[in-house]
Amino acid sequence: MKPEIDLVLRAVMSKLAVEVAPVIGDAYVRSNVEVMAGIMAAAAEEYDRAAHVRAEENGAIRTIFRDAAASVPEEELRGRLQSAGDERDTSLRVSDLNAANEGLRGLLIELHALVETSGDEWALRTNRAIWEELRASATRRAISFFPL
Repeated sequence: MKPEIDLVLRAVMSKLAVEVAPVIGDAYVRSNVEVMAGIMAAAAEEYDRAAHVRAEENGAIRTIFRDAAASVPEEELRGRLQSAGDERDTSLRVSDLNAANEGLRGLLIELHALVETSGDEWALRTNRAIWEELRASATRRAISFFPL
């Protein structure tokens, strides 16, 4: 047997929610068990999609950088955007994808601060792209809590 982590988490979640919590008399303890079951459901969902979500976000942010870089007036920032836009994720380990994502998001904040103070067409276009990606990122990372 090769137990997949998301299936194990869902099985434990189900046992806690369906068999254990209902028989606990103390409301506080029962509530804690129900919360644990919910956390397991969220962890199972995240386990299954974690690498995909992070790789997709990293790619989307890099696309924003590539599209904006040539128009950025500040040479130093333009160079960092070009460099980051040309990078590729070399590992699908979630910790490596998270580290790349953290760096990309930090640079995205710098770019966003710049474009929000400019009325130039490239800045308006980039600002829209950033907000679209932030919305998409929130959707990608939303926890459904299915099948709770």
